[in-house]
Amino acid sequence: MVAAAFEPLVPAVLEFNERGVPVSAVYQDSYHPPDGPLGQAQRVFLHGNGLPERWQGRRQFTICETGFGLGASFLASWQAWREDPARSDKLHFVSVEAHPFRQKDLAVLYARLPEELQEQAQELLAAWPMLVPGIHRLELDGGRVTLTLAFGQAETMMRELQCHADAFYLDGFAPRGNPAMWSRSVLGQLVRLAAPGATAASWCCAGQVRRDLTSVGFEVEKVPGGGGKWCTIRARLRPHLGRRGNLPEQQGRVVVIGAGLAGAACAWELARKGLPVLVCDPVLSKGLDASHQGHRLAAISPVFALDDAPLARLSRTAVLHAWRGWKALPEAVRPRRVGTLVFGQAGNSDADIQQALTRLALDTDWVQWLDREQGSALAGALLQGGGLYFPQGMVVDPAALVAYLLDHPLIQCLPEQVALQAGQESGVWELRSLNGDVLECSNRVVIAAADQSLDVLAGTVQSASSMPRLAAMQRLAGQVSYLPAGQALTTGEVTLSGQGYILPVDTNGQVIGSTYERFGESAQVSAQGHQQNLKKVSAMLADPALGVDTPESGWAGWRCALSDHLPVMGFVPGQPGLFMAAAYGSRGLSWSLLAASLFAAYCLEEPIPLERRLEQALIPR
Repeated sequence: MVAAAFEPLVPAVLEFNERGVPVSAVYQDSYHPPDGPLGQAQRVFLHGNGLPERWQGRRQFTICETGFGLGASFLASWQAWREDPARSDKLHFVSVEAHPFRQKDLAVLYARLPEELQEQAQELLAAWPMLVPGIHRLELDGGRVTLTLAFGQAETMMRELQCHADAFYLDGFAPRGNPAMWSRSVLGQLVRLAAPGATAASWCCAGQVRRDLTSVGFEVEKVPGGGGKWCTIRARLRPHLGRRGNLPEQQGRVVVIGAGLAGAACAWELARKGLPVLVCDPVLSKGLDASHQGHRLAAISPVFALDDAPLARLSRTAVLHAWRGWKALPEAVRPRRVGTLVFGQAGNSDADIQQALTRLALDTDWVQWLDREQGSALAGALLQGGGLYFPQGMVVDPAALVAYLLDHPLIQCLPEQVALQAGQESGVWELRSLNGDVLECSNRVVIAAADQSLDVLAGTVQSASSMPRLAAMQRLAGQVSYLPAGQALTTGEVTLSGQGYILPVDTNGQVIGSTYERFGESAQVSAQGHQQNLKKVSAMLADPALGVDTPESGWAGWRCALSDHLPVMGFVPGQPGLFMAAAYGSRGLSWSLLAASLFAAYCLEEPIPLERRLEQALIPR
């Protein structure tokens, strides 16, 4: 049995006291004062932080809250921001919650809110994330408002957050029932998360809280309260504390080297946020979809681990992030949810997997166990056994998606092989053609060139030996096979994944795969590859597919991977502004948008959409 590496998420239970106020049986406390949540939000948190005045005229303003609860303070802040004609261009709200409400319970609570808040409340309800641990980034109000929710215990998740908070809402159940929320270890994280001049406010006026806030770096004062509170507190960060991002002001267009999934996603995410981008890759001479031309369908399949190890946590964040980011794209290019049924996950026994499911207590909308009969009914074919079912598994046309992402008015695509050299000014890179012409000078560069990423780096860092993890990156050829619709192995709308995979059948037939050739000199479709794919998928089926005619067509390409199967997404050490997105292995569709959002958050000084411990595991090294 593997020791649990995370804390199971326990949703809130909707209960009311005799006055109709929602309460928590766990903490023996109410969610808001008897006069309602909005008065406290406006009186204590907005007014206590000098809002709305402090966000006026700003490019963006970031609020960090220690307990989301019903979301009333967020909704009140959003409403005040919308009503302010001098508001900041963007509002970022970051909040931790150990016991989030289920969507249906929030709907009950939000029905009680005033009419003027219903538009925002219903938009939040529609975007409300699945209740699984980790960080969830929601874009609201046409992308002008972001809500970053960290689901988990405050002592854990406050350490995982990264932002430049201009204001803090110190909220949560009273210290007598929930002392961990008000501990010095939690309050101490505020300084790490604070921008210069940050303020804080709370209804909690306990002496120990005031002393701890003072000791970690705030100047604290008591002020008269209201709504049944005789005093509240306001605080301001000491002048020498707080920080902003370490990236200098942008020079030139953002340069993306590589036009595959990794590069296309980065370019699109930056362009949709208003940044001009130059994408360079010789493959573009064959079209915007050249990196995946002929690749009809691919899967976005989640990962499971008995201890919810980093790969599984990252997969959960990335898959949910991809759906939220791409679900509104045109039908021909957006992912389609079909679910994924996984067999023999990481070589563990069925009993171990089922025990881990019970222990981790993950939402069944994320993962559940299906026995052989249930799985066979879903697949439309008799299977060898049961497996893990991920309802959020998706399929997508990768060629169509890449072409769509690159076809943006702020993106210029250049079909050239380029070299990167350090410019005369520190932190600025020169992008040169093979004949030496300078194509662009920029201090924002994304290297997304798969196995050639190290070659691109060679001109910018002294030695790749200083990054042994990257130096060990493997280049793998892979082939998928196309079966005619009449020879489809399954009929259900689900992906089957084991040693190989079977995608749902459509009008074009069925895609099965995939081979892994470690030492191949070229990626080519072959009869031998087709036979390997048929053998792999047969291990999942009760009736082997070996009698099926050898497919006549397929697609072959390259993938790059590291031994720990984690991708690389982060800044090259010692090279601010030089970001690498590579080693995606067979999960390029899973990782690409998360990496793109990570880089965009760095560039724009937005809250980071990834847990800090995961981010640190992915940096180039």
